[in-house]
Formats: sequence, structure tokens, C-alpha cells
Amino acid sequence: MRDRNESDRATAMPVEGVRILGAKETPVIRDEDRDAFDPPVIPPDEPEPRQSFTHRATVPIVTGAPDEPASAEADDDDEQGDEQGDEQGDEQGDEHDEDASGDGPPASEPPGGEMPPLPHWTEPPTGAVPAIFADDTGEQPISDELGAWAQVAGSSPRFRAEGSDWAEADFGEDMSGEHERLGALSEAEPVDEEAEFAEALAQRRRRVPRSLRADRSAAPATAPATAGQERPARRPAPPEPDPTNGNAAPARDLPTAIMTAATIVILALVCFVQGRTTTALLAAVIIAIASIEFCNALRTKGLRSATPIVLLASGSLPIAVKHYGVGAYPIYFALVVVIAMLWFLWEVTPGRPLLGVATTVLGFAYIGGLGGFAGLLLAARDGVGLIVGVAICTIAYDVVGFFVGSQFGRTPIAPKISPNKSVQGTVAGMAASLFLGWVVVGQITPWNHHYGGLLLGLLVAGGAFLGDLCESMIKRDLGLKDFGTLLPGHGGVLDRFDGLLFCLPIAYYLAVALKLG
Repeated sequence: MRDRNESDRATAMPVEGVRILGAKETPVIRDEDRDAFDPPVIPPDEPEPRQSFTHRATVPIVTGAPDEPASAEADDDDEQGDEQGDEQGDEQGDEHDEDASGDGPPASEPPGGEMPPLPHWTEPPTGAVPAIFADDTGEQPISDELGAWAQVAGSSPRFRAEGSDWAEADFGEDMSGEHERLGALSEAEPVDEEAEFAEALAQRRRRVPRSLRADRSAAPATAPATAGQERPARRPAPPEPDPTNGNAAPARDLPTAIMTAATIVILALVCFVQGRTTTALLAAVIIAIASIEFCNALRTKGLRSATPIVLLASGSLPIAVKHYGVGAYPIYFALVVVIAMLWFLWEVTPGRPLLGVATTVLGFAYIGGLGGFAGLLLAARDGVGLIVGVAICTIAYDVVGFFVGSQFGRTPIAPKISPNKSVQGTVAGMAASLFLGWVVVGQITPWNHHYGGLLLGLLVAGGAFLGDLCESMIKRDLGLKDFGTLLPGHGGVLDRFDGLLFCLPIAYYLAVALKLG
């Protein structure tokens, strides 16, 4: 009888181990087993007997294969459990052991789907693995809970029951080495970013010559027209001047430029005749307009400076130094720096404070700081003569250099900064400044002492060249052709007086060194 029962249980057991797929309802307890779970009623005058937990039920045993016979070790364990129950003196447990061991009537198998009770924890282990469900064969379809889990995880759970399942590779695609490796796994050599940037910049600078572009644009005009259609001949674009040539600048409207220059000269002569104060006012107006042009040029490129501070400080500095001397310079510089920082601290002008303060101080130092030396020259007794001498040498350099360079200039002197400025025009302008300084300015008081006119022409030749070159550098960096359009034919005020800004400090310190005026 025992062999038959054990063989039937072994045949019904699944191959896999414990497999919990979902919750089940609590099985209904049979009436014949209810007494085993309900504690007996003990009268109050009788002592409480010692309880014995020796109730056991047959537990399904999972074997290696369904056809193998049940092991005899399980019977030995059951017999040992029976002996322990007999020693404890529990009659109810003895009767149940007799039924379970096969002495009494054979125990009925639990119905399918019911969970048999487990042995007590005081009994020795049997080595049996209980089956949660009677039909747990591992072949039933996936339940609703697994379907819900598959919707969340993207794939259904995978149960491995055979050796072939473990041999399958789950990550063969990622470990194949066919995909590109990034980051620390990359085997590529490090890239030199500076060299790569330089190469990209060189490629952008390589351009097709204009002559080839004109030929390409005109080539389709000679092609035969299609049937029923006639393509009008395209006129080739006129070749643009070579940027390496000194006369690459567009043709200037000379009549307009000459009339504008004549107007400025007449206005300046009137102020010179009126005296030092009127000349200082003219210098203040010119410097103020130049400062506005400079700040507006920076603003077009997103560099917001405190324009009112630059305008007031630069415009008032020539008059201040004319009355108070060199001592006004440190006061102005200190006020400009402090007020500019407070200006951006209070966010009067939007933008980055660092760039705003830097451009504000630069605008004042470049326009107002250098132009303020005109007030220092006018503070001297012969201040008007000092200003006239500097103006003559500077104008000679600009006019002669422009005409000679536009006609005979071939070699650029600074192709990266000012490709239109040629060596021939620069040398001719310097020679004209030196000659007029010796011949003309040497006859004007106070430059007629100690060869002042000759020395002034020599120094102004270098100062005007550097001032014009630095102004071109700023315009090239900003991507501008001119700072303004106030003077027809000349551009802006700063474009016309850029060389004079560098020459004013030179003239002042030369006059101080020669003790002129």
C-alpha cells in the first residue's frame, strides 16, 4: 500500500522546484480534520495537560525523475517521528501516526489544489520539498498576473528548467564588439582639439578666386539652350580687387571728401582765431562725438558699456585739464572706474558687468584719456600754436599717404589688420609729415625753437601710423568698415581723428621736454 501511494505521489510531482505564480484562496478544512486543529475544552478544575504537536500529514516529495521509486529514507524519518510521538504520550498523535504509517486504514490523498499541512518544527527534517499546487507541472499557460508583469517589464519571465536554456546567450549582441565603443571603452586615439580647430579654420579661409567664380557664372551662358527655351546670357561679375593689393579699398567720393575736409578746416581756423577756450570747446565736442561712435560700435556687437559715463567723462576732461592741469587725470580715472562698477551693480544698463565695466573704462581711456591731452596743450601760453603744429603734421600724413597708396601702393604693410594700407603710402605719408614739420611747423610759435618742428614731424609720423593701425585693428575685430557716417566721404569722427589721438600725448611730452610754450 505504501509503495503504491508513494509511486502515485512521485508521478504527480513536477520536474521543477517551487514555482509560485499567484495567490490562491485558503483551502477548506475537512470535517474529519477540524478536531485536529481545534483545541479540546478543558474544565476549570482540571490541570492543563501538556500539548503535543506531533500531528503530521503526508507531504509530497519531489524526486529527480518521475519514474524513480521513492526513497526509503523518508519512511525511516516517519518511523522516527512516530517513536517520538509515542514517548510524549499523546494518544491523539499516536492514532494519527498509526493511520499515516499504514497500520490503520490508508490515508486519503488530499484533493487537487489543496495544501497539505507541514510537519512540526520539532521533528527532524525529511528532505521533502512540498508542491504548492497539485497540477504544478510547469506546462500551464501564463496567468493574468504574468501577463500584467510582461506589459510593465516588456517581456515575460523566463524559467530555466533544462541545461539547454542556460547555454543560450542573453547578451550576445552587446558583447559582440560590433557596436561603437564610447568613453573609456573607446580605442580611438585622443584628438588634438587645437590642431583640429586650426585645420577647420584654414579650410574656411580657402576661397575660390573671384576670376574663377566669374568664369563659372558665365559658363552656363554659352551652353546650348533647350528646345523651346532661351536662357539669357549672364553678364560676368566684375572682378574685385585683390585684397593683397594696396589699392583694394573702394573708390572714395573725392569731391564729397574734399568738401567735408574743407568745412572742418574752416571751422577749426575760426576756433583757433578765437583763442584757447574756444579751441578747447571744439576739442571737447570732437572727443564727445568720437566716444559716442565707439560705444555704439561696441553695442552693435553685444558689448554694452555705460555710454553716458564715457560721454560725460571724455567730453569734460579737455576743459578740466585746461584749468586744473594734469592733476585732473587721476580723479577722472578713479571716478569713471567706481561709477562704472556702481552703474552695473544697480543694473542701470543690462548685460554682463565684467564686459560692461571693461568696455566703459576702455572707451574713456582710449577716446577721453588720449584726447584730453589737447586740453593740456591748450593750457600753455602758446597752446593754440602747439595744437596747430600737431594738426598740420597729422593731416599731411593722412592726405599724402592716401593719395600715394591709392595710386602706387602694391605691398600691404599689415594684411591681417588693414589690407588697404600699403608700404608705399605709409612711407610717403611719413615723409610728408617730416617735411611739413620741418618747413611749415618750424615757422610756427613755439615749434620754431630747438628744432621743435622737425622733431614733431618725425614723432608724429610714427604716432599717426600706430594710431591709424590700432583703430583699424579694433574695427577689424568688430567687423566694421567705419565707426560712423557723420562725415561724408570720411566715415565717422573717430575714423578721421584716430591718428591725432596718438599724436596729442607725443606733442605734449615733446613740448614739456623742450620747454616750449
